Amino acid sequence: MDGRPVPHRNAPVGSRLVPRLTQNLELDAAALARRLRPRDDLLVKETSPEPPPPEDASSGTVTYGVEEGPFDQYERTVEWTAQPDGSTTVTESFRWKAAIPYWGGLYRPLATRALRDGIAPGRRPWWSTPDRLNARQSTLIAAMALHSMVGGALFAVLTQVLTFASADLGNGSSGQQADVFAVVRLGVVVTVVVTALADKVGRRRIAVWSFAAAAVLTIASAAVPTLAALTVLQLLARNLAIAGLLCVDTIVIEELPAGSRAMASGLGAMAFGLGAGLVIMCLPLAGVSTWGWRLVFLLGGLTLPLLLHARRYLPESGRYTQLAEERRRRTADQTPAAGGRVRVGRFALVGTLFLLVNVFVAPSSQLQNDYMRTTRGMSATLIAVLLITTSTPGALGIVVGGRWADTRGRRAAIVPGLIGVGVFNAIFFSVSGAPMWVASLFGSVVGALCIPAMGVIGSELFPTSRRGTVRGALSALGVAGSVLGLLLAGRLVDARGYGWTFTMLAIAPVTAGFLALLLPESRGKELEELNE
Repeated sequence: MDGRPVPHRNAPVGSRLVPRLTQNLELDAAALARRLRPRDDLLVKETSPEPPPPEDASSGTVTYGVEEGPFDQYERTVEWTAQPDGSTTVTESFRWKAAIPYWGGLYRPLATRALRDGIAPGRRPWWSTPDRLNARQSTLIAAMALHSMVGGALFAVLTQVLTFASADLGNGSSGQQADVFAVVRLGVVVTVVVTALADKVGRRRIAVWSFAAAAVLTIASAAVPTLAALTVLQLLARNLAIAGLLCVDTIVIEELPAGSRAMASGLGAMAFGLGAGLVIMCLPLAGVSTWGWRLVFLLGGLTLPLLLHARRYLPESGRYTQLAEERRRRTADQTPAAGGRVRVGRFALVGTLFLLVNVFVAPSSQLQNDYMRTTRGMSATLIAVLLITTSTPGALGIVVGGRWADTRGRRAAIVPGLIGVGVFNAIFFSVSGAPMWVASLFGSVVGALCIPAMGVIGSELFPTSRRGTVRGALSALGVAGSVLGLLLAGRLVDARGYGWTFTMLAIAPVTAGFLALLLPESRGKELEELNE
């Protein structure tokens, strides 16, 4: 099932799939000279033409290729003719194919606008990474986003439908649901073992198999006879999906330029949210009958073809490949292996952040549907409308948070984001009507600021040889916080209500926000520099 990643090459342009852009211009001599220089901006570095454009020629044609940029194919042709009035008529045409599978339709309009005049020095469009990416890196981000979307869907199914499954197979109480979520999260041992194995056999292999197994188990969850059986299958499926996603994220972080890791993580988070959103859109199926929730699990089958296709675009990390080669050489030479050193204090700080955040985030996300259904009397359709309309703008927070994390530093995004998570979501569980919708909106946007930076610190601050193991261990600490939060919330909600419970639990992410001020700054630093 491993497959072979498709290599990138700047192939001659000739495909019908290559978008065309042509513009006719009237330019003076200085403007023409600028058009005849090879571009070297944030989007593309062009090759020098052969032969070079002739000086002072009244007409001519010159074509440029691509040396570096997010393109499988690229060609810019400039044709000019001098006019009697001293101006020059210029026809500039582009033929190109972005190295962005699945998401090319979203990227093409943005790139087309940037290609017309290039990107001025010092300027960075909101949609661009701080660094120029090559074709391999661009394809990798696209593949990561696809896997993140699938991971979001596989992870979200139980979250969204448990309130209905519990009412069908169990007693429907919030305490019972909290217990199910807690048991499922205890399966983090699966994540820890699988991610540790990725340090031994490779990130890509583990990612491919973990995702495939998670999808199959999700489909099987639609046929369970008891709530206990659903719990067991989802314990495996969700933790395998997270293990696969951690492996894919690690590949991306190890492959991308130092200045663009957080924004790429943010793109993955948005894709994860998109996958969860697709599940939410299907949530009305759970209301068609007492067994309607099974239909939502069946949709997991739609992810299998995507995963089988996406594996061709997922390469092994270059840093891991280098590490594996070093291990083979040392084994052949019978020299001791060079083990990366994990700084205990740094691990304790990052682990505490993950634990505290999940004490609040896990119960708030897992029980919000039950809160809206039982306490506020909302239907499945209305719940879906609220979640989609207030969560979708969270993409803005992710974009801004990724930009801040890559330009201002990780702490600049993490601190306000974590405080926002606690404050606005505590308000959400304490009010009703319009204020509840507004609190959900602000919680999504402000809370999302921390997502890109939180997504990379677990990989950036630890060495390549231990990165998978550490990420699994951090995931385990996050799950420990989730289990603690779910167990507390399940009992306290039944005893004191949602508002009081989540106001108390909000202390955890606010505390984490202040602890984040102690994090070492990793913005713009190579992974080796951070782990010397």
